Amino acid sequence: MASCKTAPIEIVVVVDDIEDVLQDYDSIKVYRSTSGEGGPFEEITCRGTRPTLQNGMTRYTYEDESGSKTYWYRFSYYNSDTLVESAQSDPEPGELHPALQILDVDTLKTNYLYGLDLTDDAGRPYPDSLYAFFIKSAVNWLEHKLDIAIQKTVVEEEAHDYYREDYDKYIWLKTDFYPVIGIDWIKMVLPGNEVVQQFSNDWIRLHRLAGQINIVPGAGVAGSIVFGARGTWIPLIYSHNRMVPDAFRIKYTAGFGQAEPGQVTMPDPKLDRDAQVITELVGKIASFGPLNIAGDLLGGAGIASQSIGIDGLSQSFNTTSSSTSAGYGARLIQYRTEIKDQVPTLQKYYRGVRLTVM
Repeated sequence: MASCKTAPIEIVVVVDDIEDVLQDYDSIKVYRSTSGEGGPFEEITCRGTRPTLQNGMTRYTYEDESGSKTYWYRFSYYNSDTLVESAQSDPEPGELHPALQILDVDTLKTNYLYGLDLTDDAGRPYPDSLYAFFIKSAVNWLEHKLDIAIQKTVVEEEAHDYYREDYDKYIWLKTDFYPVIGIDWIKMVLPGNEVVQQFSNDWIRLHRLAGQINIVPGAGVAGSIVFGARGTWIPLIYSHNRMVPDAFRIKYTAGFGQAEPGQVTMPDPKLDRDAQVITELVGKIASFGPLNIAGDLLGGAGIASQSIGIDGLSQSFNTTSSSTSAGYGARLIQYRTEIKDQVPTLQKYYRGVRLTVM
């Protein structure tokens, strides 16, 4: 029997042939099975929540707030005017929301809220969706403060300009989001988006932490980079133009996590250690929400009121605690102190990484 334990599940639909699909359909239906891969499957989207297909957009996401890693999902294309529907896709297991891959609900409760009675007035435990909400909020807040990608983020067709000076440095590029988990491909295009060449993955050199890329030709072509039938275009630019806008396109995944099969990546033990620090911070920040909701005893023994602020993250609470009451104020204050110590250090660290130059 499938587990009834729920968590936000993200369903990702990649439509490679979007122009062809749009000729017959305008939206996506998502189906779910709670009893295994074999079904039965029931639609969990409706007219107002079905992802809308858009020209040029190949990646679509739908979040099942009451999903589970034990559930299975399918999707189909649908035309809301003609009511025509495509065949359903092959079933795929549920995948946790990217923020919950950094810290899951059970770990938050076990490691950061251990020993606390987080129940409502009737003695019912807070729902897991509440903890999941605050984990996602904590990850988003920390991404903003550190100005880095934390949760897995797929970046499609990121454009970079051609600079003659960077061409001399083996096409030196910096991704907009970092750290980088893995690179799918790098292409060079003509004005008008005509592909000149997709570079061999064997040529790609990646510094994951800084999001720094170089394209180094393999053996036998080290002296030049060949650009196919239109190879004369690059020498012309190289000779006469310093810059060509949006000449390079990159597809990659940023954040913390494991690369997908086929992506260009590299081992980085330091990033693995960084991920542990990030997880710890997310746990402490996410704890503010459940503890604040816990109510009257948040202030701790003998504390009438308390306010905590951390650069835009704030919680205020009141209590009628007596000197014998066991409240949550001490833990919040401890977490606040640790967060305020760690965040500025990480800000300096990650911003300094981007200053790497050749």
